[in-house]
Amino acid sequence: MKSLWVAMMLAVCPLGMLAQGPLWASFRDFPPYRIYPGVLDEDNQPVSGARLCVTEGESHCFTLAHSGTGSDKDSWFYYGLRAKSQRLKLNGGGAVVFFNANSGGGSGSSDRYVLLRSEPDRHFKNLLPEIIVSNQADVAAWDLPTASPMPVFLTADYLWEGMEGHYSSHFFEIRIYVYDPAADQYKLRHKYRTAHKHPGIDNWEEAPGILVRERNRIIEVLRAQ
Repeated sequence: MKSLWVAMMLAVCPLGMLAQGPLWASFRDFPPYRIYPGVLDEDNQPVSGARLCVTEGESHCFTLAHSGTGSDKDSWFYYGLRAKSQRLKLNGGGAVVFFNANSGGGSGSSDRYVLLRSEPDRHFKNLLPEIIVSNQADVAAWDLPTASPMPVFLTADYLWEGMEGHYSSHFFEIRIYVYDPAADQYKLRHKYRTAHKHPGIDNWEEAPGILVRERNRIIEVLRAQ
């Protein structure tokens, strides 16, 4: 799932140029931090979420939430493997941090993503809604100033249909998230099913590039909103 971090490197500089005006007033410097993976059981599967913890001053952490409900903890999925982060400095001041980790479980695993802002009380606010995608997904953040002064967050996750094998090509669902200044939160702006099948991936280290192939349609969808 490297595609997010590759795409974000392309977005860092343009994003900074947009960091102006009252929209950015609440974006503070992000304090120094460290990432800690989740605790693993005897099968090397996570039994707690990965944490992002400040390293200076009063200690506090942000822990990736599990995806379980009810009291049966054996059925919960914890996002504690392959934890990664990306600090995005804004030229107008302040910074945000992307943070994600994997649930484990091989080709059936999933990743949870958050976008964190440091608040005045030094705790962290996640600006994204719940974002959980499979390890077959493509994830990116693009600088599209005509659509939003903040990066547009995108996911492309496969749709499993009849008579398809694990390594088959699939249709994908594209989800487009745009920052809403009034709500101070990203919201799902649009989603659609691709018109054509795309090859999936089985290796977490490889990016399928589905969003790049869908770029023209994504921009058309945003223009029509």
